Amino acid sequence: MNLSSAATRAVIVFCSLLALSATAVYGQLSSASVTGLVRDSGGGVLPKAKVVLKNVDTTVERTAETNASGSYSFLNIPPGRYTLETSITGFRTATVAEFTLAVNQASTIDIALEVGTLAQTVAIEAQAMAIESQTSELGTVVAEKQVVDLPLNGRNFTQLLALTPGVAPVSVSQNAGGGFGVPVTQGSNFVFPAINGQTNRSNFFMTDGLNNQGATISTYAVPPIIDAIQEFKVNSHNDEAEFGSALGGIINVVTKSGTNSLHGTLWEYVRNDAFDARNTFQKAVTPFKQNQFGASVGGPVLIPKLYNGRNKTFFYGAFQQFLYTRAANGFFQVPTEANYAGDLSDIPTQIYNPFTTREDPAHPGSFIRDPFPNNRIPASLINPQMLAFARATLPKAGPKLNGDNNAIDPTPLRQNQTEWTARVDQTIGQKDFAWFRYSTLQNDTTSSGGRPSISSTKSNPATNYGGSYVHTFSPTLILQGQYGRTTLQDNSNSKFIGLPAGFGPSLGFASTFAGDFADGSSLIPQVNVASFFGGGESGGLNPRVSDIHQFRGNVTKIWGRHTLRFGGEYSSTGFEAFLKSVNVNFAGQQTGNPSNSKEPGSALASFLLNVPDNAGRRNVHETTRPGGVMSW
Repeated sequence: MNLSSAATRAVIVFCSLLALSATAVYGQLSSASVTGLVRDSGGGVLPKAKVVLKNVDTTVERTAETNASGSYSFLNIPPGRYTLETSITGFRTATVAEFTLAVNQASTIDIALEVGTLAQTVAIEAQAMAIESQTSELGTVVAEKQVVDLPLNGRNFTQLLALTPGVAPVSVSQNAGGGFGVPVTQGSNFVFPAINGQTNRSNFFMTDGLNNQGATISTYAVPPIIDAIQEFKVNSHNDEAEFGSALGGIINVVTKSGTNSLHGTLWEYVRNDAFDARNTFQKAVTPFKQNQFGASVGGPVLIPKLYNGRNKTFFYGAFQQFLYTRAANGFFQVPTEANYAGDLSDIPTQIYNPFTTREDPAHPGSFIRDPFPNNRIPASLINPQMLAFARATLPKAGPKLNGDNNAIDPTPLRQNQTEWTARVDQTIGQKDFAWFRYSTLQNDTTSSGGRPSISSTKSNPATNYGGSYVHTFSPTLILQGQYGRTTLQDNSNSKFIGLPAGFGPSLGFASTFAGDFADGSSLIPQVNVASFFGGGESGGLNPRVSDIHQFRGNVTKIWGRHTLRFGGEYSSTGFEAFLKSVNVNFAGQQTGNPSNSKEPGSALASFLLNVPDNAGRRNVHETTRPGGVMSW
C-alpha cells in the first residue's frame, strides 16, 4: 500500500466526518454564539434574510445574512443582553425580545417570518433553552446577581462554586483551601473544590478565557474583584480541545465591560475592636481592625472635544484594598539573669559537663561525665558568642505567665492587599472587535518570626493581563486571536531587627555555613533551644511561582448548515525559587548523664556551653526553564 495515499485518504475521511456533522462546535472560551434558521410560515427556508443582533447596553450591532440553507450565525459574542431582528422583502420584520447570552453559551434561535411588509413588525418572546443542544458540555453559569447579592466572607467568589452541580468543597487529597503562593485575605479562604470526584488540583481557573493559574496547584494567581465579575461558568464535563488541560472542572470568570451609561459602585466592609465587647476575664478589648473597601466604574470613553466613544469604545475599572491588624500574643521561655551567669539551679534535673565525657572504666563501651555542682556552670565555660546572641535577641525574663513561659511576643499580624483591574472594549466597524484587560495584585503580610526581635514578611505580587481580537472576513469566515500573561511571586523572609551592624559575623559562624547563598546573601542562623526559644533568619524567594505566556488562535468556517472550527494554542511556563536557611539546634542530651536516661540534661545548658545537638544548612536555587505546550 502506498502510505502517502493512505494518509491522504485518512485526512479526507476525517474532514468529511467533520463536515457531515450538523452540530456546531464553537467552544468559545470567554464569549457566546447565536445560530438559527429563518423560515417562512410554511417551513421553507429563507436565504438572504438580514439578521441584526444588538447589544442592549452598548447598542453595538452585528449583522448577518442567511445562506442558501436559511441559517445564520453570530460567533464570538461577548456575554450580555441582546435583541435580535430579522427582515426580508415580502415578509414582516420579526423582533426577538431581550434575552441574555452567558459565557460559553451556544444559543439556537429559529425565526418564522410571516408574509407582509417590512414596516410591519412581529414581536417574538425569547425562550430560555432547557438544554445545551449545540455542544456536549455540562456546565452551570453563576450570574451577576448571585455573585453580588450572596454574602461572601472576604469577598471571595470561589465560595460560590458550591452552587453548581458536582462540586464538593472537600479535600480529596490536595489543595482544598488553596496553597503555595495564593494571596488569601486573613479570615477567609479560597475554595478549591473537588469537581465530579477529581482531586482539588485537577481544576483549571481562567479569567476572560485566559489562563489565570497560580503555581501548579489549581489556584488563582489574581482573584477577580467581586464587583468586576459579570458572571462565571463552571464546566464540569468537557470533550472539547479548548479545555484539554484539566480532568476536573473549568472555572471561567468573565469580567464586566463598560456600557453607554456611566455606572459605578463604592463599598466598605468594617470589623473593628470599637464594636466589640470586652471579655470578662480581660482588662481590655483585644486589638483588632479589618477594613475592605473599593470602587468600580464603567462607561463609554469620552474625551470632551476630542473623542466620543459611545457605541464603540468602552472602559471598566475596579479597585479594592484589604487592611488587617490583629493582636497575636505568643508566649515562650527565656533565660533569667541568674541563668546567664551560669546558675541553673532552677532546673530540676542534674546537668553534666560535656567536656569531661570519658569511657566508664567499670563498664567498657559506656561513658560518664562529671556533674556541675549545684547546677552552676563556671563563667569560664560559658560561650561569649552564645551569651551575646541571647542578650541581643531575647527580651528580658519576666514573671511566669503560664507554665514555665516568662516572656511574651506582642508582635501583631498585619496584612495589606491592594488589587486593580482595568478593561477596554473596542468595536471597529462591523468586522472587527477587540478587548484588553490588565489586573494586578500586591499582597504584603508581616508577623512575628518567633520572638519580638524577628520580623517575618510575606509578599505576593501578581499580574494577569491579555486581550482578544476578532475579525470577520465574511459572514461565514471568522478569525480570533488571543494572548494572555500571568505572573505570580511568593517571597518570604524572616530577619532580625534592631541589631547593630556586623552583629552576624561577630558570632563566629563560618561564612561557608552562614553565608555564600545562591542569591549572594548571608544569614544569622536560626538558634533553637528545646523547650525555651527558637527562630532566626531564613528566606524563601520565589520570583517565578507562576510565569505563563499563552497564545491562541482559531478560525471558524460555516458551510451551509455545518460549522468547522480549527485552532491552535501555545502556552509556556517557568519556575524559579531561592530557598535558604541555616540552623543550630540545642538539646539536653549533650549535658545529660550518658549512662542514666532519667537525667536528660538541659538544652539551655547546652546552649550556654555551645555544644549543639545538630546543625543544618539549606541553599537551593531551583529553576524550571520555560517550557511550551502546543495543542490544536
